[in-house]
Amino acid sequence: MKVVYWFLPFFSVIMPWVVHAQGIQQVRATARQDLQDATQRLASLRETIEKEKIPLAQKVASQERDAAAKRKDLDRKLRLRDNRDANLLQLKEEVQKNERELESSLRLLKDYARSWRQGTPPAEQALWNQRLSQSLSQDQGPMGQSIQAYLDILQLSILATHEQAGGLSFPGDAIVPPEGMREDGIFWAIGPVTFFSGAEGSAGFIEKPFHSDQFSSVDLSADSVKRLEPSRLQKASDASSEAIALALSTPTDTLAIIPLDPSLGKAFVMEGGELSLLEELQKGGIWIYPILFFAAISLLIAVYKAFQILGVPTPSELASLDGSYRGPFELLRKTARSYQGNKPEILEEILYEGIIDFQVRLEKALPLIAVTAATAPLLGLLGTVTGMIDVFRQITNFANPENSELARGISEALVTTKFGLITAIPSLIAHALLSRRLQGVVSKLEGFAARLVHLKREQSSVAEKANSTDEPTA
Repeated sequence: MKVVYWFLPFFSVIMPWVVHAQGIQQVRATARQDLQDATQRLASLRETIEKEKIPLAQKVASQERDAAAKRKDLDRKLRLRDNRDANLLQLKEEVQKNERELESSLRLLKDYARSWRQGTPPAEQALWNQRLSQSLSQDQGPMGQSIQAYLDILQLSILATHEQAGGLSFPGDAIVPPEGMREDGIFWAIGPVTFFSGAEGSAGFIEKPFHSDQFSSVDLSADSVKRLEPSRLQKASDASSEAIALALSTPTDTLAIIPLDPSLGKAFVMEGGELSLLEELQKGGIWIYPILFFAAISLLIAVYKAFQILGVPTPSELASLDGSYRGPFELLRKTARSYQGNKPEILEEILYEGIIDFQVRLEKALPLIAVTAATAPLLGLLGTVTGMIDVFRQITNFANPENSELARGISEALVTTKFGLITAIPSLIAHALLSRRLQGVVSKLEGFAARLVHLKREQSSVAEKANSTDEPTA
C-alpha cells in the first residue's frame, strides 16, 4: 500500500510531462506539415503570379498609353476651348469697335447733312427737299439703313454742288425789302452766291443763311426739310442791281458781267449793323452825358486857350527900350521905359509881377482840360462796369441767353469807355501842348524883361557918369 501511495505522487508528476512531450511532438509534426503545405501553396501561387505578371504588365502599359492619349486629347480640347473663347472675345471686341466706328461715321454724315442743309439758300432748298425727304424717310430702321440714307444725301449734295459750280438757274419768289412783299423772279446760283432778278425790276443778292437757322439745333427729318423759309433779297447798289438784272436776262451762251460778293453776304450784314454816331451815343446810357459835357467844355477851353496862347506875338529882334512890339512885350517895354527910379532891382520886380499877371491870365481854365483828361476815362470805366453788371444780371435771370444778346450788352457797356478815351486822349495832348507853349511864352517874357532891366541899368550908369563929369566943371 505504501508503494502504491509513493507511486501515485510520482505518477501524478511524471504523467503531465509525458503527455506534454507527446503534444509538442504532434504540434511540431502538424506545424511542419502545415509549413510544407504553405510552401507548396506559395510556390504554386508564385508560379501562378509569374504566369499572370506579363499579361497584367502588358494590360497596365496599354491602360497607361490609353490614359496618356486621353490626357493629351483633353489638353488639346482645353486649348481649343480657350482659343475659341479668346477668339470669341476678340471677335466681340472687333464687332463693338466696328459698331462704334459706324456710329461715328453716321454722326459725321448727319452733321454734314445738317451743315449742307443750313448752308443751302432757302430758294435752292426747294429744288432738293423732295429727294432729301425721301432719303430721310429711310432713316427709320437699323444702322445700315440709316447709313445708306445719309449716303444718298451725300450723293445728293455732291450733285447739288456740281450743279452750282456750273451755274444753276431756276424760278421762284423772294421777299423784297423794304416793303417785304413777295416777288416772283429768277434765281441763279453760282457756287455759294445766289442772285435774284424779279419780274417787277428788283434785283440783288439772296441773303446767305447762317448758323442761326431754325434747324441748327434739331436733327433733320422727312417732315422738317419740307418746311422752307422764304428767300430774302439784299438790296445792292443801283449799278449792281442793274448788272444782275441784265446778266440774268441775257440769253444763253452770251457773255455777261455780274458782280460778286466775296464776303457771302457778311458785308451787307456788317454795313446794316453799323451804328450812326447818335445811335452809338444812345447806347452809352446815362454816363455818356457827363462824358460829353466834359468833352464839350474841354474842347471850348482848348480852342479858346489855343487862340489866346498861340496869338501872343513874339519879337524877332532883341529887346530895346526904343523899339516897337506887340502884346505883353510892348507892355513890358513901356513899363521899363517909363520907370524913373535908380534901382534896377525894383524894375525887375515890377516886370516880374507883370509877367506873373499875364501867366495867370493865360493859365486860367487851362487845368480844367487836365481834369477832363483824368476824369473822362474814369467815367467811361464806370459806365462799362454798370453795363457789365446789367449783362451779368441778364445771365442770372436767363439760364441760356443768346450769344448775340450777350455780345450786344457787352458792346453797349464798352461804348462809355470808348468815348471816355476819345475825350481823354485829345484833352491830355491839348493840355500838354498848350502848357508847353505857355511855358515857352513865359520864358521869352522873362528873357525879354531881363534884357530890358539890363538896358535900363546901363542907361542909369551912363546918366550917373554924365552927372559926375558935369559937377567938377561947374
